[in-house]
Amino acid sequence: MNRRKFLKISLASAGALTAAACGGSSSAAPAEIHFGAGLPLTGGQAREGSLFKKGYELAAKEVNDTGGLMIKEFNKKIPVKLTMLDDKSDPTASVQVYEKLATEDKVNFFLGGYSTPLVQAHSIVPQKYSIPYVNGGGSTGEIYQRNNKWIFGLITNIERLATTLIKFIAAQQDAGKLPKPVKIALLVENTSHGKEFVKGVEDAQKASPDRYQVVLNEAFELNIKDADPLMQKLKATNADVFLCDARVADYTTIHRRYVELGLKHKVVSYGPRGPEKAARDAIGAGSNYIVAANWWNSALVDEPSKAFTAKYKAAYANEDPEWFAALGYETARVMFAAIEQAGTLDKTKVRDAIAATKMKPSLVIGGEVSFDTDGQIKNDYMMTQNLPDGKVAVIWPSTLASQAAIVPIP
Repeated sequence: MNRRKFLKISLASAGALTAAACGGSSSAAPAEIHFGAGLPLTGGQAREGSLFKKGYELAAKEVNDTGGLMIKEFNKKIPVKLTMLDDKSDPTASVQVYEKLATEDKVNFFLGGYSTPLVQAHSIVPQKYSIPYVNGGGSTGEIYQRNNKWIFGLITNIERLATTLIKFIAAQQDAGKLPKPVKIALLVENTSHGKEFVKGVEDAQKASPDRYQVVLNEAFELNIKDADPLMQKLKATNADVFLCDARVADYTTIHRRYVELGLKHKVVSYGPRGPEKAARDAIGAGSNYIVAANWWNSALVDEPSKAFTAKYKAAYANEDPEWFAALGYETARVMFAAIEQAGTLDKTKVRDAIAATKMKPSLVIGGEVSFDTDGQIKNDYMMTQNLPDGKVAVIWPSTLASQAAIVPIP
């Protein structure tokens, strides 16, 4: 070996040893960490998708304002880049968007979309390309029952949501505000989301027939145009409680007709829907006193919620945040924290760090994010009630409640 060639090899070796000693890497650090998401920015879920986008952007800005994510492998902070594409509220397009993000945009990691049918469709892509994926917009347990080791979700299943509502109804019975048994009318969307909701109620009825009697159990297709046939069936039941599992658009359509017909029940709930500003603006005073089991609300006064609400309002012209933005923000924070914990951009190591997540404090109910073995969080729900003048109160659980529930509806 000649002297010049030996000198080059020695210098290269010394450089590698120096980088290792300083906690760096012999490979070059990327200029940015690329995150991809497919969101419904047009179509039926556009409003909710745009709020998730705001949550992602707020979380990314916070990180980039400090220089980026600290990656131990490179001993430096690296800025994050978001690529968010429109899936047009269409499941087929949603799959195509995530395929594009993986194969053309070459993203490092996935952030999830919004709406259970869309997440259910595109969540096959992370497994296909072994790309870690965290979402805050897909709730049905079916998403997480495919042995897909690359997907994680921040909202618990809809069966648990129904159970929360049932526990709330039991508490109102025990307080003498509802009869035993209480007659329940069920209207649910014809999806896995709706089926889980029904199962939660039916399981409660089987366990406590002295408390609950389901007098109507009817499914409807998404994007309902004429709610009158459903409302006529509901009217004929003489139920005490009306429970409906619906998307925001269907909740608006159904409840507008409910109000027009002058229907009234002691308790009315549209599952996780109720306090959304767009729906309340469309329905008006008829939306008052609806109760909702949900994942977050700006009426919460715990410190993480107050801090997020203040940051969001400062970033978006004093706009009150809804749960869509809060869960988008928290989804990104979980992904960012796991990457820093892994200390590398290696996808398998980041995936393992997400699986081992125990992040607190957090906006989720219970204040801590951790995932079950199937990748889905198992935290509880909280409940709200719409009040006059667009206000919302937290009514459940008692540790979070700002006031007692108003039951029966005045």
